[in-house]
Amino acid sequence: MTSYFATINSSIKNNGIACEWAVCAHYGVERSTHDNSSYDKNSDLNIGDKHISIKSNGFTLMSGSLCEGLTDFDEIWNLYERKTHSNTFAYMTSDSTVYEMNLVEFKSFVYNFCGLEKESEKNGGALKIRCRKESKKMTRWLRNQLPA
Repeated sequence: MTSYFATINSSIKNNGIACEWAVCAHYGVERSTHDNSSYDKNSDLNIGDKHISIKSNGFTLMSGSLCEGLTDFDEIWNLYERKTHSNTFAYMTSDSTVYEMNLVEFKSFVYNFCGLEKESEKNGGALKIRCRKESKKMTRWLRNQLPA
């Protein structure tokens, strides 16, 4: 795991998009429109062989409609792990620290800080994995995963 700071553009009102664009800007990639590609087809940021999925406070792993009717946390994770396009996962905290993880590290993060949630009936009502709101315990855990 590695970490760095990325600067948020305060004019972007959606926190998830603002975090995504801040990580992109850190890598010298400027964004002006939001890409809403499916997790299994593309990543939020692609730089050579590095395919980064960018996450922030309260993220969902994937839409419930993509969970193929699965209802078990492990089964949904296994589907995600098998199909994800990404090989790097960046979580941006509320203080603009970005923690980049490989799939093994990200799995540990997900298993420690995410749970099952049902989508609204309007969106199909399927179960999905959502990260709990950022906490001191979460940010301490992330910092403790960094190499000494």
